[in-house]
Amino acid sequence: MNYTIEKSDQYSLIKTDLTALDKHTASKLIEKVRHEVASSSKYVIVNIEGVKDCNADATRELINLGLELHENDGMLIITRAEDSFTRLFAKADITFIPTDEEAVDFVFMDQLEKQFLNMTDEENNA
Repeated sequence: MNYTIEKSDQYSLIKTDLTALDKHTASKLIEKVRHEVASSSKYVIVNIEGVKDCNADATRELINLGLELHENDGMLIITRAEDSFTRLFAKADITFIPTDEEAVDFVFMDQLEKQFLNMTDEENNA
């Protein structure tokens, strides 16, 4: 699997050259996502534009990864996905956003919302 990574303080964007997701390729992708979460950001955007096929094993692995990140205040965001994939993951803690640029905007908005909610909670506890 070849990939590129763009990093910022708020997120990591992984772009892959995958054309299919199966258990093996999903495991490699998940390993890369976990590495990014451990080293830099809790928000990981994965561009899967070239992926045309996703089997049940890969779906299950990605759903578990989405839950894992969510439980640790992180987020898995998938961009450029085929419409059929979004239906497979309908009940997962994975956010699907059409473009990388919109995903980056989403990350900033989510962080602002969390900051605002924390400020409101602190004011209510004072």
